[in-house]
Amino acid sequence: MECQRRVCRTSIITGSVRLSTVHFSKRVPSFLGILLLALLSLTLGLRNVARAASTNGPNGDGHLILVLPFENHSTQPGLDWIGESFPTILNERFHSAGFLTIRREDRQYSLQHLGLPAGLHPTHATIYRIAQTLDVDEVVLGSYRVENGQVTATARILEMRGPRMRAPLQESAALNQLLDVEDGLAWQLVRQIDPRFAVEKQTFLAAGHGLRLDAFENYIRGETEPGIEEQIRHLNAAVQISPDYAPALLALGKAYFSHQQYKQAIDTFARIPRSNPRALEAQFYSGLADLYTGQYAQAESAFSAVAAVLPLPEVLNNQGVALNRQGQNGTALFQRAVLLDPQNANDWFNLAVSERRFQHFTKALEAVKKSLALRPDDNEAQHLEQHLLTEVHSSAESASTAAPPNAGKGDDMYEPLERIARTYNETSFRQAAFEMDQMRALKLQSLPPTQQAAALCKEGQSYTDQGLLLEAERQFQQALIADPNSALAHAGLAQIREFTGNATAAREQAMTSLQLQPNIAAYLVLARLDLQQRQFSAAKEFAQSALHLDTKNSAALGILHAIQLQERQVP
Repeated sequence: MECQRRVCRTSIITGSVRLSTVHFSKRVPSFLGILLLALLSLTLGLRNVARAASTNGPNGDGHLILVLPFENHSTQPGLDWIGESFPTILNERFHSAGFLTIRREDRQYSLQHLGLPAGLHPTHATIYRIAQTLDVDEVVLGSYRVENGQVTATARILEMRGPRMRAPLQESAALNQLLDVEDGLAWQLVRQIDPRFAVEKQTFLAAGHGLRLDAFENYIRGETEPGIEEQIRHLNAAVQISPDYAPALLALGKAYFSHQQYKQAIDTFARIPRSNPRALEAQFYSGLADLYTGQYAQAESAFSAVAAVLPLPEVLNNQGVALNRQGQNGTALFQRAVLLDPQNANDWFNLAVSERRFQHFTKALEAVKKSLALRPDDNEAQHLEQHLLTEVHSSAESASTAAPPNAGKGDDMYEPLERIARTYNETSFRQAAFEMDQMRALKLQSLPPTQQAAALCKEGQSYTDQGLLLEAERQFQQALIADPNSALAHAGLAQIREFTGNATAAREQAMTSLQLQPNIAAYLVLARLDLQQRQFSAAKEFAQSALHLDTKNSAALGILHAIQLQERQVP
């Protein structure tokens, strides 16, 4: 892979991959060159991001992991969906733990371009070849067996450095506790990959708390069914069971979108909260659906919201399209898009169309020439170039002679449309988001320890408010590394221990926090714990202490009200 790495350049700003093909075609056959470029464009960006994590990341994670579907060693029919469920859960847990993973779509794409079927049960030799091609650090492979209502799953890690196969790990439980089995395996795998991983096991296992197995099964079936009708049926069932299940909502919205049921797609995407990590992708596709239904103002608003977080080329391009379709000027957005991705012929074409619409014929001609340099066989771009050559000539003549009033204004009957970027490159988005996290981490490192801890605690509290306990604990643990005397970090850990049911540890963390500095969060944890144990006097005292710091704190007032109600019920 080293020789392949030398022919690539990565954009730190966008996280996207740019590949230089100078002399490349002389070294490999054409088909193989295309294959390598396709696979490298999927994985080299993540590889470089993983290296950045290893160097700059707060935990030094730096792992790029491929999880393969588990093999079904059962004789019972109808259980194949379980095999695909393991990568889904493991990828989510690895991501929350700070590792980078290869998505299901990218895994299937790579298999396809290696000439391997998507449902392949590869040999160890084939797995090793796939892992080498994708340049991952670890591969997780495994199997499961269902007997007498029990599911037993075994997982192993193929560590590419070496290489070596790590010791097998196993979890077993009743079939209706499949998610517990998968979370338990995820915990063991994370600890085997990184023994320094600091998050408590109880927090890790609580990450998937609240997910119903029947909703999860329908989600997996909806993602893996070959027919769109069956996909929609299963995904609808998943969200009917669990209306707030964001992965199923996103998948259902995309299924509606691909089936051109745009109104249903928009309504489904709108159900995903803006704070959810999947909201950006939902907004992107919602904006596309708005474009296709002529709702240009709504489309521009959706793309603008995504661009405010991650201004990647496809987002800026579509925002520019939405502006132009409203009769406004989106040229500046197309200019930003080509600056970020100068190898995208469609973005150059759109810039040419936009410049021409506002009668900047020379600039438009320059843009379309760059588009044709990248894609010489583009008939529409060739047609646009011919019109622009005439219009530039006509414009020059009108400037030097007393030309008629309409000279140089172009052919009013010819009006090409901008091209819409129809795909959301989630891998690029993940890379860009990770780069932004790295930039924030570097900025944090330049701050004094107390300020670092305060910023990490703020991020951790945001995760806690979203119910993302695993991510939250990582932030609080990092805050304590920066500043062991951070009262807010201990208070944050107290909240997490409370939510995961460890009352003793929650009380210890809250008391430690208050010894360092009085704060509302720790007082509230202790008040809730005492209220739960019907220790009304102590609970009231802690709630009142919180109100001394904030006289209008709604949580403290709510606890006092609950105490009053329960005291009345005491015989």
